[in-house]
Amino acid sequence: MDSKKIILAVIGLVTALAAAAQNVSDLILSEAVPCNTQGVTDGYGRHTGWVEITNTSQGTVNFGGCFLTDDRTRPQRYMIPKGDASTRLGPRQVTLLWCGGNADEGTYYTNFTLTPGGTVYLVSNDGKTFIDSLSIPAALPADMAVRKVARDNKKMDFRTESEPAVPSPMTMNTVGIEETGAQRMARTDPNGWILTLTSVSVVFAALIILWWIFTGIGRAFTRKGKAAPKKETPKKEAPADEAVAAAIALALDMEQDGDTYAAIALALHLYLSESVHDTESYVITIRPTAARHETFRKLPR
Repeated sequence: MDSKKIILAVIGLVTALAAAAQNVSDLILSEAVPCNTQGVTDGYGRHTGWVEITNTSQGTVNFGGCFLTDDRTRPQRYMIPKGDASTRLGPRQVTLLWCGGNADEGTYYTNFTLTPGGTVYLVSNDGKTFIDSLSIPAALPADMAVRKVARDNKKMDFRTESEPAVPSPMTMNTVGIEETGAQRMARTDPNGWILTLTSVSVVFAALIILWWIFTGIGRAFTRKGKAAPKKETPKKEAPADEAVAAAIALALDMEQDGDTYAAIALALHLYLSESVHDTESYVITIRPTAARHETFRKLPR
């Protein structure tokens, strides 16, 4: 495939995507009033017959370049101008085109008029594809409209009403199709008791939940803030080593003669074994005892 064919293919694809992105097939003719004597007026203050276009999609559609006609054999009878930025119709929005027979009066003025018993057609911007049509009953009274009403708000499935309707220009024709929440509440609870009880219950439930949450948080922080009790280190007691006292006593007795050193050795022995001591710190009291000679004896050298 040469480069020219590739370029043409890309251009064709882009053109097709651009055309599809406009979604002109989502446009419908939703309402028409051929004989308007006391309804809305056009930009010149006149009561002119009109037809309404509705965008049923969720995207913006540019209907500039599309066609309107009242003759199926002439699909390109009136082309909606392309250069007007106002021809971009937002999601679920409507617009009016005045059918006064003079297209020179502006973008929204057709070159034909509506007549009872006729049909108006909306043609795609290719000038061939018929998008939608709306038949006007021959017996339609003056200032009454033929319109399509959505039987399903989500799918936007419009159906033409069999009876003449009061005109509702520039308004989506879904009145009475789906009951709103407020309307449903007004019908089921005219005095407001259900709404009041529901509101009070929700408030009290919210308060209980908040109390439970904050109580739990407070308890958690209280437990965390309490310092763990310090463990007291037990005092180490000096071991009473009787063997040490005996060795001291033996050494003193062998090194020095006399009862004084024997008494000191005995006192040390009793102090270290915690058998006898007074309440004064670092003071040893030695009292004479009759049994001191019986406890120690001089060993031969």
